[in-house]
Amino acid sequence: MIMQKFDYQAPADLKEACQIMANYGDKAKLLAGGTDLLIALKKNRISPSQVVALDQVDEIKGLWSDDDGIYLGARTTAAEIADSDFGAAGQALAEAAAQVGSPLVRNLATVGGNLVTAMPAADMAPPLLVMQAGVVLEKLGDNREIALDDFFVGPGEQVMLPEEIMSLIFLPELPSGSGSAFEKLGVRKALERSIVSVAALITLADDGKTIQEARIALGAVAPTPMLAATAGAGLCGKKATKKNFSAAAKTTAQEARPRGLRTSAVYSRLMVEQLTMRALTRAYAAASR
Repeated sequence: MIMQKFDYQAPADLKEACQIMANYGDKAKLLAGGTDLLIALKKNRISPSQVVALDQVDEIKGLWSDDDGIYLGARTTAAEIADSDFGAAGQALAEAAAQVGSPLVRNLATVGGNLVTAMPAADMAPPLLVMQAGVVLEKLGDNREIALDDFFVGPGEQVMLPEEIMSLIFLPELPSGSGSAFEKLGVRKALERSIVSVAALITLADDGKTIQEARIALGAVAPTPMLAATAGAGLCGKKATKKNFSAAAKTTAQEARPRGLRTSAVYSRLMVEQLTMRALTRAYAAASR
């Protein structure tokens, strides 16, 4: 299939990129890794008059940290995240990034692109949700920060304005005694969109047995990546036992909102329960270390 014609622009920095987006708005599309955009262009799902490549905008690439937490440039690739050490608290993010597509896809796909496309099955969304990530959206002369939990609107939809560019993902510092894990079910081990994915994060009290805080997030089983808020809250103050994890897994399955597109809702809920149990068990083990 032949792509429709468009103008290609490659701004040298973020300010220039914001200027271009301010000029063209929804007539322009941003190109970072291109793993989703190029497919959409080839299939004529979109027809922008401008494609704005961000590969020279180094301000939004890389990982760094300070006393407040960890910062991810939106152009940071899945491969770079998979190879990074986020400690026990952030291991779910590295695990999720390591399961994005194939090695070639991971070398191109960016964390910003994974979020901006707002696909229900976006692999890096659930771990970022349990890590209470926020995203920074830039436009000419202004920016705003939004909690990731408020970012997704519906399948393929999020809160960004046409002229905005995601520049940064911020991960606040998590308490000591925190651990996380990511579990994914797909038809194949590689190049497969999730049927179900689960991220869990547990923070233990000083006794090493009581759960001080817990968060569980789901992918591919609702119109957007989502937090299972009731299940996570229900673990707080309880002992980290198999019985309590099993009860939380059942609650998580009830909170899921599968659409029955790739598999039945019944099967999706069963897999949510199983994967949540695994994720909680591994998150507890990580927190215990």
